[in-house]
Amino acid sequence: MRPLRESFHDFWFTPAPAKRLGMLRIILGAFIFFWMWSELPDFIKVPYTDARLFAPVGVVFHGPVAAELFPWAVYATFVLAFFFTLGLWHRVTGPLFAGLFLWLLCYRQSWSMIYHSDDVVVLHAIVLGVARSADALSLDAYFRKRRSPASNFGDQMSWQYNWPVKLMCSLVVCSYFLAAVAKLAGPMGLGWMTGENLRAQMAVDGIRKELLGKDPNPFSYAIYDKVLLFTVLSGGSLITELFAPLALFNKRLGWLWSINAFFMHWGILAVMHITFHYQLSGVMYMAFFPVERILDLWYGRTPDARRRARVPAPAVEVDGVEQPVGQHATLYYDGECGLCDRFVQFVLPRDRSEYFQFATLQSEGGRRQLAALDMAETDLKTIVLVEGDERYTRSTAALRICRRLAAPWPLLYGFMAVPKPLRDGVYSFVAARRKRWFPPPAECPVMPPELRRRFLS
Repeated sequence: MRPLRESFHDFWFTPAPAKRLGMLRIILGAFIFFWMWSELPDFIKVPYTDARLFAPVGVVFHGPVAAELFPWAVYATFVLAFFFTLGLWHRVTGPLFAGLFLWLLCYRQSWSMIYHSDDVVVLHAIVLGVARSADALSLDAYFRKRRSPASNFGDQMSWQYNWPVKLMCSLVVCSYFLAAVAKLAGPMGLGWMTGENLRAQMAVDGIRKELLGKDPNPFSYAIYDKVLLFTVLSGGSLITELFAPLALFNKRLGWLWSINAFFMHWGILAVMHITFHYQLSGVMYMAFFPVERILDLWYGRTPDARRRARVPAPAVEVDGVEQPVGQHATLYYDGECGLCDRFVQFVLPRDRSEYFQFATLQSEGGRRQLAALDMAETDLKTIVLVEGDERYTRSTAALRICRRLAAPWPLLYGFMAVPKPLRDGVYSFVAARRKRWFPPPAECPVMPPELRRRFLS
């Protein structure tokens, strides 16, 4: 259970910059403000809908409000959205905006039509409204700096700025995954991937729009007979939705999935003329990206300049070598094992953040690690991963290493769900035969200096 708890902690509470949350607040607030402005006529006429169609949805626990009062709720939401975007009096205006925005959209959906595509934008507004999203890039931060020049909230790294971002990503992923479950649980099940259902939906949507007097979609007519195309589109969309949770395991997977989902919605717009504003704008997926780097582009800062500007992390001594706290792990391996050598050579180019350092179990530090694990110095049928104060061996160490590598290798971390005795049994089976199956190289490879410095003596 320890690795599962650590994974949970690392996912939610790894430090993140305050500016990332601040940028997400600005981007989301601006989107809501201008989206509501474009939808203003539809909002204003909501209370004039036939009262017989009213059925309370969500947080609406009352009957229709007076038509004269409703516009004031809309205008108040505009004002609070403006304050939310600027980060002014955020501890008060943030929750107020989130609450009023939630009520407004629930009230709008209480009149016979559910706008399910609006759900995620409301949930994101709630997350940023109650989180500390105005500690940077806000008027609150500006006034705080004026009062106390020594204040450094805007440059802080804290877990308090990470969990809201992760929660926003999780909400996005869950919305897609639930859509996939709904399709698979429907009458067609996996038959939905044939494309027939999608083609029928497109045809019904086109007929409905024509009956309502709207312009038909010429693209729909052009592709209607392309059954194979609908099979590809249906299968691709279902895979995107069903495997959405994988986007949470690795940031690069998150980027790829977000870009794929973004273009999927543009495809839906082209085929069916269905507009999902939040998805089509791309704002829905911003939490998957380091949006604070937009500021670097604005100020013309290069990646090298960003690295030079970083404040060095506090260092501790591990096995006689000074290492930054929480930024490096050490992998101890059998220096006379061909499989271990191949594994290290595999990790090096895929560890792009240079998170891992390496040492042999035959070294002084390696012997100390074996002693700490109550293992004999001759017991070299394992690898030992040291992260902070924790030590991991066998399959757990290998999977935790894969979690830190470039995509797609973090997917292997899913095998942590397999009971440890089974995982370690497979590991031990291979380890017992490693020297017969993988003879050590005839000579040590020559490595460039930037790689050699990652090996501890």
